[in-house]
Amino acid sequence: MGASPGETGWLPVRPTGSGKSVREVNHLNQPTFSQGIVVSASVALAVFVLAFLAYGEQTDPDIPATATTDALYWGLAVVVIVIAGYGAQFAERSAAVAAVAVGHTRPRATVASAWAVPAVATLTAVLLVATYHNRWMFAIGPVVAFFGTAGSLLSRDLLDDAADTTHRAATTIHTLVIHVAAFLSLGIIYYNKFPQWLGLPLVGLVAGVLVLETLERASLMPMKRIGYAALGGIAVAEALIAVNWWQAHGWTGGAILLVAFYLAAGVILARSQRLTIRSRDLVEFGLVSLVALVILAAAA
Repeated sequence: MGASPGETGWLPVRPTGSGKSVREVNHLNQPTFSQGIVVSASVALAVFVLAFLAYGEQTDPDIPATATTDALYWGLAVVVIVIAGYGAQFAERSAAVAAVAVGHTRPRATVASAWAVPAVATLTAVLLVATYHNRWMFAIGPVVAFFGTAGSLLSRDLLDDAADTTHRAATTIHTLVIHVAAFLSLGIIYYNKFPQWLGLPLVGLVAGVLVLETLERASLMPMKRIGYAALGGIAVAEALIAVNWWQAHGWTGGAILLVAFYLAAGVILARSQRLTIRSRDLVEFGLVSLVALVILAAAA
């Protein structure tokens, strides 16, 4: 029996072509690709400026990210994060328009989420340069912002344009981009040991936003997709409570939160793509997560 659009992994059928030549298709796609690069480079440049503002003497404060930063820094940081998300969404919309122009209509997203990974990657870059505030961050911060934005847009393009034979590779790249963003963002938040009233909402927001992007591969009604994303965010935020109690050191806590994100996002995606979760899914996500947690516990 066929699946309905609102339940499982139903995807609209993509048109096979419009009779335009490959040269015409590439010509129309070039401006879209350029927009993504311009957005990524602009955000990277802004993070470079923020790295100069955060640069200062090394200290050992309770919260490293606040050692050399002030209200001006964080105000500009919020603006840069918003620009990154809006610019990525604009580039995505332009890509959809360009695709329609060559007769290659893309599946319509139930919830706009092209902004998700770029915004999280930019937040990560902002926290990195504020936390370490050294010369290395003049390079590392902009690189994280650039590749987080460009990599996210590229992975979505591959996912939208994938044929049956390339769909697995496209989903693997999309998953990898999301999980790298999850590790860096959750790791730097944990590293700062923010007070619980700030750390929990930050972790929940980041995880929820990334689950929202993960569900790009499942056709769900908007409210259900947002609800699942919120559920994933809450699950990872609850994991932070346990990790804080455990007192893991450095980036080990971020790795543990990544495992929690992997488990939550994987189970939610599996449930969204099928009417029931298969035993194979539970074994895959549960076993991988358990092994990872055992290794991290031994290393902590």
